[in-house]
Amino acid sequence: MKLLGLTFGAGIYTGIYISQNYEVPRVDDPQKLVQRMNEKIRELIDDNKKKSAAEQIVHDIKKEAKKILDD
Repeated sequence: MKLLGLTFGAGIYTGIYISQNYEVPRVDDPQKLVQRMNEKIRELIDDNKKKSAAEQIVHDIKKEAKKILDD
């Protein structure tokens, strides 16, 4: 049990040190992370379905437009 407390304390200290001395970007809130994960899963499922050439072009354009708007 002492080892667990020591490990936890070392992890906390390391996290504080890194956040104070390096530019660490903030992590999005969990709801937004889950939403992104669901979008990626939907994309993977959609990509695995067979599409005609026209459908694939439309999909790619929408995907790139979404990336541009998100950034």
